[in-house]
Amino acid sequence: AKMKEEDVFRGLKEIEAYIRGPKFEEWRKNFVDEHIDTFTYDDENKLEYTTIHQSYEAQIEQMVEASLPKDIAMADFQEALGPYLEGPGGSKEETAKTVTLLLEVSDFEAFKGMMLFTKKEWDDAKDKAEAPADDVKFDGSGVFDIDGLMDMVAALSKHGRADEGWDTVLKNDWLDIQRKKVSQEVREHKDQIYMRGSIVFGLTYTELVDAFAYFGERRSQWDSNYKGHTLPKGGDVLLDDACVISSRIDFGALLHMMGIPRQLDTKFFRKWDFPAKGTLTTALVPWDIKTDTLNRNSSLLTLKTMTLAPHPTDPGKSIVTTLEINRLGSLPKWVMNILCTLTAPQMMRSLEQRYIKNIRNKGKGVDLTTPESRKAAAAAAK
Repeated sequence: AKMKEEDVFRGLKEIEAYIRGPKFEEWRKNFVDEHIDTFTYDDENKLEYTTIHQSYEAQIEQMVEASLPKDIAMADFQEALGPYLEGPGGSKEETAKTVTLLLEVSDFEAFKGMMLFTKKEWDDAKDKAEAPADDVKFDGSGVFDIDGLMDMVAALSKHGRADEGWDTVLKNDWLDIQRKKVSQEVREHKDQIYMRGSIVFGLTYTELVDAFAYFGERRSQWDSNYKGHTLPKGGDVLLDDACVISSRIDFGALLHMMGIPRQLDTKFFRKWDFPAKGTLTTALVPWDIKTDTLNRNSSLLTLKTMTLAPHPTDPGKSIVTTLEINRLGSLPKWVMNILCTLTAPQMMRSLEQRYIKNIRNKGKGVDLTTPESRKAAAAAAK
């Protein structure tokens, strides 16, 4: 008999519950520990990689089968999964994360990227233990000059990218991501690089600011990764232009397996009407809540800045220009491509689509573009 849709959904939910549990995480860590030294940062695909991936895939399949409810057979589940995803069930947020993991398990390049990502985190931790900690440079003399980076991303948004030394990581008709090495005289880690991007959104500038700058319960209607936040240092996240925020996030099992944390502590800065009236430039810095200083141990983000601006010719669209410093410089370009493909494009596109569906089409937009409108939004959120 044909499996019912509710049974497929039930099976997917049981799988997700298992892969989020301690047994799966213990198995994953042991698997990585056993095989990570085999992987190197060059572009060669060694025969051992394929053998390790096949073992990984087989063991995942065994655990998936064991986690299914006892009344659901693996063969029936696999047969029913394809048609289920082609129907309404394919759009369910709860199952989309599980399906992503199942699809990526069989993707060799994604698996190799995960192993190298973890290897890089381990190498970084070793480097930090061996290297002396320099003072953080906020004075404009080094890589952590926040105002300087905000000025740079603002200039990028106005004048484009004519300077040299940038390599393209990923480019299509709505997205352009590039990377460049941080010069030796200012970098604080050998793998530090600049990454910059330009993303075209099908949202007006007012909608874009709402989607990016609003923090509160309604954010979950368009940002499926957002699971709430706290303000450990006080303040008002809608009114203050500098604020420490601790966000609970959920990027799905695959990315958390790759080391992405489920809680992100950051300090953000905002400059309204900069670089021009009707634009917004922001900076996001990983933050240590206990010491109230920059978190130097962040393995991914060092400093991320972006400028939100209206599209120059289409009032129904807007453009986000990003510039960040991270520690992904040791990874080959193809691995960078995997990371960018798995994260930025899919997340940005789905955020845009959910905002249109749940906010624009229902007339629930909030204007944050003026001081008066931000005060009204803050009052309504209390």
